[in-house]
Amino acid sequence: MTDFFRLQSAALARSLAEMADGSLATRLRQEQAARVVSAARRLADLAAAGALRLPPIADPAVQAVTEIARHWDATAITALEYAETLPEAAIERLLRAAPAWAAAAQPGTPTRLAA
Repeated sequence: MTDFFRLQSAALARSLAEMADGSLATRLRQEQAARVVSAARRLADLAAAGALRLPPIADPAVQAVTEIARHWDATAITALEYAETLPEAAIERLLRAAPAWAAAAQPGTPTRLAA
């Protein structure tokens, strides 16, 4: 067996084990959380360079994403590794806030006013 097939077999075995033991959903949620954290970092970097604007921090969704994402040290660990360290409650908060945060962060999105 070549190294390629050995690596593919090992990756498949890990995937099947995650499915069999029920941890696949947890892994997918961690991957989603890592994407949100990465996007928040990219947005902050682009805003610091003047290329985009940050969404208003008064928005609870923006507060949630910003609070969780700012603790990630991208020089020390990957976004996925950071997401793996988050408690389930933080991942839940992050994923629930992500759609509203993303909508508020889109360029050209009008600022929502309170009713």
